[in-house]
Amino acid sequence: MAPTAIASSSIAWRPAAVAEPAPVEILADDRLEEIRPLLLDLLVEDQGHYGSRLERSEIDVGLLGPLRPGFPGENVILAVREEGEVVALCWCVIFDPGTGREGEVAEVYVVPDHRGRGLATRLLRRAIELFQEREVTFAAVWTHSRNPGAVRLYQRAGFTPTEQMVLTWLPGGD
Repeated sequence: MAPTAIASSSIAWRPAAVAEPAPVEILADDRLEEIRPLLLDLLVEDQGHYGSRLERSEIDVGLLGPLRPGFPGENVILAVREEGEVVALCWCVIFDPGTGREGEVAEVYVVPDHRGRGLATRLLRRAIELFQEREVTFAAVWTHSRNPGAVRLYQRAGFTPTEQMVLTWLPGGD
């Protein structure tokens, strides 16, 4: 027999409050040092892919050096800030080698406690908008093939693998 009435509930349904996502901002030149801790974390984590083990202090002094806003081209740092602290960054490089304006996503990093919330996706979306605004004709991103999460992230953002082989030189090789 089919029910003839619907039972009422004493629990009132209310939609959950959805917090407005933190905006993605372009860091001013005089604020670049705010991302140093994130870059150091990234470089420490990345060592596992390359077999090196430097101390954080060695990376800070020896490899990272002073953060500068410019070189022949342009560094644009996109950042997400929560409660006043930068928790995610996307470092974009835009330059023209004489064959048209090119772009590169040099780094994407999200503080571990803030991962899995779409911050990297939002940053990459903004990076692509930036490349379009600056009339970039070619953009690339470099990542390690043993980092499937990063590969998926970049592919979802529209980057595709190429057949071009990239060879690198690192100092200190035998």
